[in-house]
Amino acid sequence: MTTPAARYLAAADIGSNGWWRYVLGVIFIAAFWIIGGGYVYAWVLAIPLGAVSDFVALNASILMLLVAVVITVVVLHRRPWRTLITPAPAIDWRRVVLGGTVWGVLLLLGAAVESLIYPGRYTWTADWSRWLPFVAAALLLTPLQCLAEELMFRGYLIQGLARMSRHPVFLALVSSIVFTLPHLLNPEVEAYGAWIMAANYFAMALFFATIALRDGRLELAIGAHTSNNLLLALGVNYADSVFETPSLFTANTLDPVYSLFTLLLGAAVFHLWVFRVRLSNE
Repeated sequence: MTTPAARYLAAADIGSNGWWRYVLGVIFIAAFWIIGGGYVYAWVLAIPLGAVSDFVALNASILMLLVAVVITVVVLHRRPWRTLITPAPAIDWRRVVLGGTVWGVLLLLGAAVESLIYPGRYTWTADWSRWLPFVAAALLLTPLQCLAEELMFRGYLIQGLARMSRHPVFLALVSSIVFTLPHLLNPEVEAYGAWIMAANYFAMALFFATIALRDGRLELAIGAHTSNNLLLALGVNYADSVFETPSLFTANTLDPVYSLFTLLLGAAVFHLWVFRVRLSNE
């Protein structure tokens, strides 16, 4: 019996898939993202957008990753970019909503418990004059930013690695390591420590990779990733975050140990609820 992961990884066999194309593809994506993203960041930052300028500029630079991945898959590999998301004929938007809803609820529960354990850690910092413009910017750009990262790290990278080995553990671990590396440039790493923050990034990437491979498609990961970043941007952010946004609540510090614990616990609950309860009959 063919597994969902096997059907998803079989997309790597579609079109032109020689190993040199993946090497060239990775080089093109990295160059387009770093160089093109740098130019876009500077260009957008020069536009007078007020309080959302830096947020829009940073997200716009990440959109160059999305453009590069789509161009690479369509032009270099000659297959539909949708095959990075699903082997089905159409994207399942219900899964996107399901992943985002379940993970969003788990994140809010984790923050609520943290506020009870550590009274005073969270402060109400709503500034409606700044928050409302951020809502529009975040709702427009954050889903695209998360889509870009999912298409690259859980889509193109995992399917490319599948040309070497289709063992799920290998694919999840290697893709998560690669995802972790660029995130080590975030300001949180210097503020809270490289090893513990690397563990957080790796665990988050591993969570997204495992649900993508288990479901054999990316919609759940896209939804969960988007919910995660939207909540940070608009709901509950923390000091020294890479995205400085006027969230409704701000934690005076990020507790990376608590964050890692709740992430692992939340990932386990997500797997149990989504795959054993919601999707068990599919």
